[in-house]
Amino acid sequence: MDQKTSSPQRLLEVLEALLRLPAGDLPTTLAHLSDLVAAATGADKIDAFIYDATRDSMVAVGSSTQPLSAKQRQLGLDVLPVSNGGRVVHVFKTGETFVTGQLDRDMNELPGVREALRIRSKLGVPLVIGGERRGMMMLASLKPDFFTPDDVRFAEAVSHWAGIVAHRAELAEEIGRNAAAHARRAAAEELVTVLAHDLRNFLAPLTLRLDTLRLRAERENRADDVRDVEAASLTLGRLGNMVSDLLDVARIDRGIFHLRTQAVDLGALTTEIAATLQTPRHPVIVKVQEGDTIAVPGDAARLRQCLENLIANAVQQSPAGAAVSIFVQRGKGERLQDLAMVEVADEGPGIPQELLPHLFERYVTGDSRHSGLGLGLYLAERIAAVHGGKLSVDSKPGDGARFILSLPAHAPAGSS
Repeated sequence: MDQKTSSPQRLLEVLEALLRLPAGDLPTTLAHLSDLVAAATGADKIDAFIYDATRDSMVAVGSSTQPLSAKQRQLGLDVLPVSNGGRVVHVFKTGETFVTGQLDRDMNELPGVREALRIRSKLGVPLVIGGERRGMMMLASLKPDFFTPDDVRFAEAVSHWAGIVAHRAELAEEIGRNAAAHARRAAAEELVTVLAHDLRNFLAPLTLRLDTLRLRAERENRADDVRDVEAASLTLGRLGNMVSDLLDVARIDRGIFHLRTQAVDLGALTTEIAATLQTPRHPVIVKVQEGDTIAVPGDAARLRQCLENLIANAVQQSPAGAAVSIFVQRGKGERLQDLAMVEVADEGPGIPQELLPHLFERYVTGDSRHSGLGLGLYLAERIAAVHGGKLSVDSKPGDGARFILSLPAHAPAGSS
């Protein structure tokens, strides 16, 4: 492009060229942009500097393909620590345009830029990407008094559009990363589901064989063997539960998580589960609101699975001798609909605040003391959701955790 082309005309040509740029990664996009601006202005070097917080430095992510740019990289002047100052840092910090035709007299510029690169004219404009000042564009010339007021207006306009194009490049990178991550996750989950199906085919004969060994040991009064077989059966049972959880996740993903709905006495079900899961080291205290039976329309087996996950989690998190407290009561929703509410509270260490937003996601676990796939709370939350209910959590570090299961309930007997 002829440098003497009028400002509106060369701006239009640069903008058209920007719009034709393919959606690539940020460095490639900024490098193309720098070459376009260099051609439009006749400058000896163009840099798009982006602030790198990890190094607290301005980094020339995109530079024009010119000899002066290559020399800059050789001298290490493509990475400028903010603490060193200089005009690149000045423009980034202030957000103000900077222009000079006598850089050799500017004592606020870095000596390496003045003396090693021998730049005489500089024009710097801030670079805003995604609504945030992220860096700056620097135009440089070896000639004194090179940039005109027309060049300043041109650079400011191009910088605005450059920020939009750079943001598009970042979005394209993010979409690409997300797509790749999603593909990897989908492939891994499909593999896990296939393995879970195959593992289930082995569990039934293993269980049958252990039952046979236990019966034989009991007939022959081999007490040690009976204990060993029972311990192996418990381990096999835990493996079976993990396989069932994995298959349930697959059913949820495929929309085939079916319910067999009936009236379920939530207080009686919770009390039964608590009696099964409590131990001398971890007592479980259940308090059911007095009055009419608290019944909900739901699948008894799935609600049992949900409550077992919640109570077992509370038992695991509780210190020895500390009780798990469970309250079953009626409540009202935002639209005054009848609700059945189960509150499960433990006296454990609490949940880290950074983990709370992700607690009900699959494969998330915040406790390395206990083995598990991190599916229990995910499944509990999904079971609550398919019943038209909600599972929430309240926790502060060092102050235990409180899970609240809210489900649509049958109206109390005698209510109108």
